[in-house]
Amino acid sequence: MRSISEHFDAVMAYASPVLTPGSPETTPVDQGLIGTVLAADITATLPVPPWDNSAMDGFILHRADLQDTPFTLPVSGDVAAGDTPQDLPAGTALRIMTGATVPAEGDLLVVPVEDTNIKPGPQELPDTVTINRTTERAHIRRAGENVQPGDIVAHEGTRVDAAVLASLISAGVTDVTTHRPVLVGLVSSGDELVDSNELQPGQLPNSNGPMLEALVCATCPGAVVTHKHCADSPEEVRRTFKQLAANHELIITSGGVSAGAYDAVRAVLTENAQQNESDTAWFEHVAQKPGAPQGLSTFQDRPVFSLPGNPVAAFMSFHLYLAPLLRAKAGLPAAPNPWARPQLQAVAADDFPDPRDRTGLVPVSLDYSSYPPKAVPFARRLGSHLVTSLAGTEGFAAYDEPVAAGDSVNVYYYF
Repeated sequence: MRSISEHFDAVMAYASPVLTPGSPETTPVDQGLIGTVLAADITATLPVPPWDNSAMDGFILHRADLQDTPFTLPVSGDVAAGDTPQDLPAGTALRIMTGATVPAEGDLLVVPVEDTNIKPGPQELPDTVTINRTTERAHIRRAGENVQPGDIVAHEGTRVDAAVLASLISAGVTDVTTHRPVLVGLVSSGDELVDSNELQPGQLPNSNGPMLEALVCATCPGAVVTHKHCADSPEEVRRTFKQLAANHELIITSGGVSAGAYDAVRAVLTENAQQNESDTAWFEHVAQKPGAPQGLSTFQDRPVFSLPGNPVAAFMSFHLYLAPLLRAKAGLPAAPNPWARPQLQAVAADDFPDPRDRTGLVPVSLDYSSYPPKAVPFARRLGSHLVTSLAGTEGFAAYDEPVAAGDSVNVYYYF
């Protein structure tokens, strides 16, 4: 059996034709940009802040007018955030609000209202202000102290979130180049799977398809997923592959990868590789539990990634192999190995299932009531069919030796 690391390398290498992110497209800087990935470094067109402005609510005055405290100055005006700058005559003070533009002339400082005789809060403009305390600190934010025009605001490969959006808007950026969405074909196979709760004997709800579609969309920003369900019919599987290969960049399948008499996915891809020299098919086992049966193929030169049909096995296999692949395809930094993801060291809250001669992969929830956090296994036994126990898990524990309650265990967060 391959190790997890060996299979990870095989997946990433096998998919090399699709690892190049999609061609860039121009996208306006608005709420629709959230979740996209930048295809180029983005530079500021405005300084941030755009003007010298006050960092405090208080009174602004010339340093030359400082005296031993307390001292009193006449108040010559009022400037609120958004007002145009005002002149500050020598020997006077201006009441100024946080964010308001400061006058352009002279060596100035802002005295916080708390350091004066004026009570904080809304009130009429006073005729005079008594300064009770001063410091060397000016309490003035200088124009461009955060970013100057031409400075890089966000780098290529950055996934746009609320913080990036705010940065781009503040820096005067109106449009950016982003990677186009990835087109993913998804096939869930099995006669037993139905899209209804009205089950006939032997039938199961098709949870794999929606689960994997949700995982693709969560992992691969903007991905466009076409999900098709196939019965265990070689003709139907072959027809579906032809449809998806025509206009999708990669195909993900669940089910039909082992040695069963009705494993049509494996049969079709193997036959296709035998008949077409440009295509390949690999179906073997990886030393992991759950999810040992795996498949890597091409169909009409489109990469096909075949996951096990048991839902927990499909879920874990996606996180190990396809999440890093799809991140790379979306333009995000590619992981160099399966363990290059956010992780923490936790304490096992219970005995973990014995992995025997494989790497155990157990979805866990985390209990942060103590330190180190406790890793709570999703189930007391390792069953790849226990799909409802996945709810609430935050990552997975990976281990090669038996883990007992109280032992240290590495937990890897889901991407």
